[in-house]
Amino acid sequence: MAADGVYVSLGGLPILRDVSLHVGRGEAVAVLGGNGSGKSTLVRAVVGLNQVQGGTVRLFGQPLQDFRQWSRVGYVPQHSSLNVSNATVQEIVASGRLPHRRPFRWFRRADRAAVADALQLVGLADRAKWPFRSLSGGQKQRTLIARALSTQPELLVMDEPFAGVDLHSQAGLANLLAGLRADGLGLVIVLHELGPMAEVLDRTITLCDGRLADHDAPTSTMDCDPELAEHSEIGLLDPVAGGE
Repeated sequence: MAADGVYVSLGGLPILRDVSLHVGRGEAVAVLGGNGSGKSTLVRAVVGLNQVQGGTVRLFGQPLQDFRQWSRVGYVPQHSSLNVSNATVQEIVASGRLPHRRPFRWFRRADRAAVADALQLVGLADRAKWPFRSLSGGQKQRTLIARALSTQPELLVMDEPFAGVDLHSQAGLANLLAGLRADGLGLVIVLHELGPMAEVLDRTITLCDGRLADHDAPTSTMDCDPELAEHSEIGLLDPVAGGE
């Protein structure tokens, strides 16, 4: 995945200004920054949920506007943004198989197997029939990760998966993501602080006021100086060959 010089405006207000992010196969990169820095806007732009007004985004070598192989990309939103009432864990995870299905077709054996495997991987096989709303914060995040994994992606994009999750569950999620990265999955993860992900990540970028502020940032990014973002010169790493 390669995003270069991205500009995004929402409701006429500039949110991202000349932001770049490169992630290769088996690479884990965190997007850090305080509230309102543009982190969620960036990852939503990468997966096509926010329109890009300037710059380019390429997924697996293809321009975003031409990309159609969405089964190769898994997206994990914040669980608080998911509006479900009576859906079960299994039903939510099964929705991740939609990119593999033709319209109006029943689930195949391969779909059911992928859902079961994803639930087993995140440790929720025994919660498959539970209502999503009854889960803890950590279990909800695991459900959304399972939904993304059920599509069998090559790139996993996550928007603050540790929000509202206790420290014990954060450690468990970090271990899960470390294993996925070791298997070659590319990871883009929005974080406020590195926490248990510090040992999993290859590198970080930091956003401040919609601009790149720093690379390989410290664990705390809450005190971000907008002037630093405006005037610093950022040296971007080259994309990993064959991994975008």
